[in-house]
Amino acid sequence: MSYVVQHQYRFDAQGKLDADDWLVIPRSDLAPSFQLDDVLAQTIVRFYFDAVAEFSILPIQVIQSAQSAQLRAPFGKTALIFAESERVVDARRAETSWQIAGGFLLAHRVNYGGRFYLGAEWQTDALKLYAAIRRYPPRVVNNFGIARGTALYRQTQERIHRRVQEKFLQRLAAHITHRAER
Repeated sequence: MSYVVQHQYRFDAQGKLDADDWLVIPRSDLAPSFQLDDVLAQTIVRFYFDAVAEFSILPIQVIQSAQSAQLRAPFGKTALIFAESERVVDARRAETSWQIAGGFLLAHRVNYGGRFYLGAEWQTDALKLYAAIRRYPPRVVNNFGIARGTALYRQTQERIHRRVQEKFLQRLAAHITHRAER
């Protein structure tokens, strides 16, 4: 069974991006023993970075440590650096987040690069799997201005981001529900 991935991307007046990608799995599609735990949080992170490496247009190498991750593009260029990871696991959600700390996709001379979230949370009768970005200033918007930069972002980085998110979320859903991905 395939689940529909939803997307919502918005730029604020300063050109900072809030992006949400998610899908919802009915509780009836989950094993009765399914629970939000640290193993699930680790699995979500692993599936995400596997999808980045496999489905990005450029070959991306993911280098992870306990507190950070770097997405390396060809020629040793670092596309993004995720730092200061935090994990929250409780009865309602399993989530890992990082500060977006650097890389050539991040705007220059910003004091905060935003935050990236991966997780799962219970809704009334379903499980929501999600990836979210908050207050991220892309370099292309910073360099070309809000109007031209957001248009360029939507035609380039957003398309790649959507593709990776769809593959990541659908593969994760297939894994969690023990059903084949379509």
